[in-house]
Amino acid sequence: MILFLDFDGVLHPHPNDGARFSNAPRVWELLSRHPEVSIVFSTGWRFEHSVAALRQFATQQGGEHLAAKFIDSTPLLRHDAEAGSRERDCRAWLAGNRHTGPWLAVDDMPSLFTPGSANLYAVNAKRGLMHYDVERISVLIERALR
Repeated sequence: MILFLDFDGVLHPHPNDGARFSNAPRVWELLSRHPEVSIVFSTGWRFEHSVAALRQFATQQGGEHLAAKFIDSTPLLRHDAEAGSRERDCRAWLAGNRHTGPWLAVDDMPSLFTPGSANLYAVNAKRGLMHYDVERISVLIERALR
């Protein structure tokens, strides 16, 4: 299963209070619970940083043992606030990698996805990924893999 991961508003609150990647341990928890999940970066940070740098940001200070689970980033397509644009990025990656299995995007901007998308788990940007989000995402992963 592929989990597309945003940074701002997910791995740390947005606007950022100075605690960058403060919620990364919650992603590590998801990966530890679900070894069949791999991460693809869908964050806007991919326009400025390599996959290796994104992987380091997401795993530093305790998640380094999970680095191999962070496998790629979505294509560098035109990125703006156009409705559905991030979902198109995710679908382009899926098509380009011939992935036909389940997938889920964890993002704080639902407007960048099709309204009501079953493949989106929306996070509250002001808090970022919380423990209750981990529990809910875990249930979604288990359902998708049945």
